[in-house]
Amino acid sequence: MRKTFSMPAHRRFGFQTAVPRALARGVSALRTSAHSNAVTGAVTGLSVALTGVMLLTTLATTPAVGFAGPLTGASQDRANALSTVEDAAPIVIDGATYASRHVLVQLKPGMRPSSFSARTLAQAGVVGVRSIFVEPLKDAATAAALGLDRWYRCDLAPGADASAAVARLAKAAIVERAERDPEGGLAEIPNDTDFWLQYALRNTGQVVGGVAGTAGADIGMAAAWGYTHGDPNLVIAVLDSGIDPHPEIAGRILPGLNVPDGNTATADECNHGTHVAGILAAKGNNGTGIAGVTWNAKLLPVVVVNGCTGFESNVAAGLTWATDQGAKLVNMSLQFNVGSTVFQQAVQYAHAQGVLMCAATGNSNSSLVAFPARWSETLAVAATDNRDARATYSNYGAETDIAAPGTNVWSLSAGAGGYTLKSGTSMATPHVTAVAALLWSYDPSLTRDEVRSYLLSTARDLGTPGTDIYFGAGRLDAAAALAAVPPPYVPEDINQDGFVNAADLSLLLAAWGVCTDCDGCPADFDGDCMVGASDLSLLLAAW
Repeated sequence: MRKTFSMPAHRRFGFQTAVPRALARGVSALRTSAHSNAVTGAVTGLSVALTGVMLLTTLATTPAVGFAGPLTGASQDRANALSTVEDAAPIVIDGATYASRHVLVQLKPGMRPSSFSARTLAQAGVVGVRSIFVEPLKDAATAAALGLDRWYRCDLAPGADASAAVARLAKAAIVERAERDPEGGLAEIPNDTDFWLQYALRNTGQVVGGVAGTAGADIGMAAAWGYTHGDPNLVIAVLDSGIDPHPEIAGRILPGLNVPDGNTATADECNHGTHVAGILAAKGNNGTGIAGVTWNAKLLPVVVVNGCTGFESNVAAGLTWATDQGAKLVNMSLQFNVGSTVFQQAVQYAHAQGVLMCAATGNSNSSLVAFPARWSETLAVAATDNRDARATYSNYGAETDIAAPGTNVWSLSAGAGGYTLKSGTSMATPHVTAVAALLWSYDPSLTRDEVRSYLLSTARDLGTPGTDIYFGAGRLDAAAALAAVPPPYVPEDINQDGFVNAADLSLLLAAWGVCTDCDGCPADFDGDCMVGASDLSLLLAAW
């Protein structure tokens, strides 16, 4: 799973615990001593420890051009063995897929990303360059000998062609090789017994509902789960027919509301809401049944129909209630044909509170997108099948925002805790809602509009190139959406190089004392207008 940078220093760089302990002793002395001599002695101790940290950090992160001595022993043996594959042709398996939003480059020795010309990057469609590694490689000598430390990821602008970017970057004088990044790999395949039926999450071409699928016609969950399984504190409001208790969502159904009946009975009245809930949040990797898109989210059931039909006013009441309960993510696998004023105003109310509403385009094979999906405040979701084709029943129109698998979706069944196949834009919609939940889980600071943008800008284009009336921006791609989100901001990373390490500690110690500008004092993490022991503790905790 992708993580923020919190690994302890003595594990990250391979040295013993003496340095971290010296730092900790220094912090303790600064906290407990008011005497000036004691403070001076503590700072001196920290400086000595800092010197050790910087020396060891330098040894661990020395670039290839700075390694002057020969390799010896095991490092040399490993380098010799590994270097024999340097010029070998890659093995390509039929059906291989590649990242569409980034490419990889290995720079020539001595080159750094800053050596790229702005023209080259612009022509290749590159909008950012970063190391492919989340932290410096521990065996820096072997990494340098192989050239492993010279690999970088080049993020591409939306719409940029990855193959063309590789061709352009390969011509740059500072680039040794440029490649597309193969996708696939089993980032995480849960052990749920029916996962093989869930082509929407991982499509290998398996037969579902009597139809053989197309490998890769899925939303990429195997890779997406490498980022997050979902925040257990995140709540998804499900405006539907209710949710029955089921082992796959046990303990995560919150007390809800039944609008038509005017009570809190939220059992499923139509064997619909439970199916939707399973797509959203069935527990993954629990050795039975299915895996939801997000494994941990809480579900807020809001019954807005009486049986399987209902009134728009009830949806309006349920939506405003869920909004006022604090839900910022709402699934509406519903279709209405009129779009009353009160319904529209309820949607506008929720939108004004920052709520992301995902709604079904409808199942009439009509050019009129159903309400509430027809309104721009919602994210209108059309349906695809296991071959990435438009579902024949799916409504379409200019209001369509995105598509997701909706045909022959295996999920929870109401009643006795079983499972069933269902088809419809009702089944497509929770895939989108749940990926939005994963985006918010990965970076809770994202706004509603940012989440929406990530979903649409990373969708895999289908049908007519560009946005169209059948697929909108394209078929949902969970892995691409999560990959597009920068790692969450870490204030303790003062120089913002992606690591909390000795360089940041040095900057903090240099700023020790009262801040000259309270609003422009980056090492003042606790906001008290001075850089002191508490800030140092926060930095070490984030190391």
